[in-house]
Amino acid sequence: MNEQLSVKNIAIGCVVIGLLLPMINLTVISGMATDGVISGVEDALNDGRDELSDWEDPEWLVTSSERTYFANSITNAEELESGDIPELEKMGPFIYTVTTTKEILEFDESAGIITYSEYDSFDWCSTCFWTDEDGVEHQSINGTTDVTQVNILYNTQLIAGLATGIDYGGIFAKAGFANNMISFELQNKAPSIWASNEISDSVDINGGISVLENAYLGWNTSTSAVAPDFTSSIDMIMDGAVSDTGICIALTCEIGPMLVAGMGVPSSSTTANRSALYGYSDVSEPELTHIDWSVYSLAAMAFSNHGGGANLTEVDNLKERLEAVTESTLGNNKGVLINNPDALEYVLFGINDGTGNAAGLLTETDFFGIPLNGVALFLLGASGSPFDAMVEYKVGLQDLLDLVDYAGRWLAYENPLIGAPSEFPMILTGSSGTLNGNEWWLESFGGNEPINNGYLSIGMNRAVFEGTIDLSSEKANEILYTGANALTGDFATAFMYGELSGLSLPMTASGPMAGGEQVDWDNAYVASIYGISEEEAAALKSWVIDFMFPAVVPALLNFQYDASPYTTQPMNNWLYGWDDAVLAGLGRDSWVTLETNETYFGSDGLSTGDYTVYQMSTGTGANNADNMEHGLLRGYINSDGDGLCDFKLDSDGNAEYDVPCEANETYGMTEHLPWRAPHNEAASYGLLSESVGNTNTVWAGTIGGIADAEDPVNVNLVGYAIATSEVGDKVTYKDIPMVEHSISLDPAENQIQGKLIGSGTYVDAMPGALPVYFKSEVDIKVEPITNVAMYGKSTSSFLFDYRGPGNIDPDFNAEYMQTVFEIHTFSEISDDDAKIFKGKVLDHTGPFFWTDLGGSGDTELEPLKLISYVSAAMYIGGFSLVLFGAVKLARLEDE
Repeated sequence: MNEQLSVKNIAIGCVVIGLLLPMINLTVISGMATDGVISGVEDALNDGRDELSDWEDPEWLVTSSERTYFANSITNAEELESGDIPELEKMGPFIYTVTTTKEILEFDESAGIITYSEYDSFDWCSTCFWTDEDGVEHQSINGTTDVTQVNILYNTQLIAGLATGIDYGGIFAKAGFANNMISFELQNKAPSIWASNEISDSVDINGGISVLENAYLGWNTSTSAVAPDFTSSIDMIMDGAVSDTGICIALTCEIGPMLVAGMGVPSSSTTANRSALYGYSDVSEPELTHIDWSVYSLAAMAFSNHGGGANLTEVDNLKERLEAVTESTLGNNKGVLINNPDALEYVLFGINDGTGNAAGLLTETDFFGIPLNGVALFLLGASGSPFDAMVEYKVGLQDLLDLVDYAGRWLAYENPLIGAPSEFPMILTGSSGTLNGNEWWLESFGGNEPINNGYLSIGMNRAVFEGTIDLSSEKANEILYTGANALTGDFATAFMYGELSGLSLPMTASGPMAGGEQVDWDNAYVASIYGISEEEAAALKSWVIDFMFPAVVPALLNFQYDASPYTTQPMNNWLYGWDDAVLAGLGRDSWVTLETNETYFGSDGLSTGDYTVYQMSTGTGANNADNMEHGLLRGYINSDGDGLCDFKLDSDGNAEYDVPCEANETYGMTEHLPWRAPHNEAASYGLLSESVGNTNTVWAGTIGGIADAEDPVNVNLVGYAIATSEVGDKVTYKDIPMVEHSISLDPAENQIQGKLIGSGTYVDAMPGALPVYFKSEVDIKVEPITNVAMYGKSTSSFLFDYRGPGNIDPDFNAEYMQTVFEIHTFSEISDDDAKIFKGKVLDHTGPFFWTDLGGSGDTELEPLKLISYVSAAMYIGGFSLVLFGAVKLARLEDE
């Protein structure tokens, strides 16, 4: 009995011990193994980052990835007017290989901080494929494929060009005046010069009284006619008469004959006026009328005989007329004599065959509704390239210079080759004084046109304001040129901000500044700026926003640079660089790009600027593993060889641009997205964040490749925005448990014109200057043991508001909001790496970690080999003891 009891106890003990061994394995040993694996993973992550040599791995210093683009190309650009909705064709995928090159600048082991520079190089990938949501592969489209889209700089160039446009608008307006003056001189002054010379010769031969007596007898043919007594007035009539400004108007002076003839036949009023000018107003009737008829007959006959007032297209002495008026203006026998009839025809009436624009001094053509006078284009062309002008106009250098001087004086064109502005004697219109091109423009801009009366189509008396505005020349000059808020100066841009936003810039006692007060930009406010009435302010506002901005400035950009609201160019240029025609000649400043390649595409190696510098936590040293590979600061390094830092911040945090600095000097380090940094916010007078739609400016803390699987993380979205992820479900991807993180970026809160324009001024916040909105959908999957992001997929879209400048708060479901470009990125753990990770980490955690006995090959984990064998032995031993005890107990029961 005792023997049986002993055997039974042994059997029970075997069963108990046999059960305990697997339980110990499941609870203690497997926990120790799992903790050991996790700890080993953490150690491996730390050990791989805590020394400089860890970061000198070529695979980290130079990496490659793929980036896929789609573009919506406009198919009806030629039919579009401002504000129209284009028809779009989606094109793509355009796939590029992105090679990222880093250089370590500093490694602080104790602080756990690495500082490095970085730049990207993009190359079109001909062998790459993009897989859509249905799993269908699409081959990369060649980057040389043309895409038509909005000219992203166009609106900003219109805004920035307003001051220049107004300045040139004045030039083109004065060109109309010059055209009329040159035509008037050829038609009237040349014959008047010849008539005055003829009269002077007759006086020299026959005497003044005899000449007038013959004129009288020629008028009064009756046999009893007796010539009046000219004795008291002959000197004044022939030589001494002058205008109120001292210009000689006697019959032997250049303008005398045309003045007298132009006043018309004698009448009570005409005779009174003429006699007062020529010194016989004290003569009694009928002798007064007889003298007046004599003077008029002499002048009118001579003027008419020499072709005064003739149609210039029908005369046969244009050559001589041009010579006479140019010699009269320039003096010193410098008259321009063009013997080549074809050249003369082109100089006066030419149309440029290549452009269809006016070229001759008397030619006017319509350019997008704007009168374009050839005299302005002649002066601009001759001033810019005299040789080309000589070829075009078929004249020699001296004749060209004399023509420039002559025409330029009438236009009041400022150029060292051009003399003082020519003065038109207003006595010829029955008025007083003289008038040059500048004075004519200032009078006509805000009032009545002084020579022909009426109103200019390009002045303030236009549209509904015609005939209602009467500004003084002094006030017009102040508004346009000389005042503190002159529209040909920097204030033109502030004026446009007011027109587009409906508000003034934030104003303080010291001027525009962040934190200042904004007031309504209305007629009353504009009136207070310029000291004019509200009606005049309304006309001025309309002149700017309804005429200059949408009509004149676009015409000027198109005329000078062939610029238009839409651009067609290869995708390579859209993404990586094109030389903007408006900015051409400004070196790197003339190049534009949507992505930042190492160099501008097609620029023969022109650098896009200094490389970016990043300061990042290694997760070691003083920086614990919770922020491993998180960004700390970012800035730039003077890497492009120009000896300049693009900007530096002064003690007040304000940016100074193009500052001399040492080669490889780092600068501009900030915790913010560069385009959202405080100095850019200040430069926009505090308007930037409101324009963007959010205040998420801090780049520091954004993740690299490591994130906390269980908590939301901050993500840098291609430099356009910072977003916080939303933690989602636990999923399995490639047999690896992961935690999903997602981002859905609202475009309404991410207007990115500030980054695309990058002017460092309040233009970055100008409503509708470049109305591009950024949308992004991001899916990240994070493995929770390593906290490594093993899957990432994003689709970023650039949406454009086609309504035009001044429009804000778009409806993103409306037809006018269209996607113009898309960026697709995708990365994942490779199948091989997933298999290795599963075998090396996941299979070595949990209760059955021992089943592969520590693994083999790529999945081998050496420290677990021994414990795996021990664990296996414990399982085998435990099961054996349970089996042994159970058999013994069964036998005892049978006995």
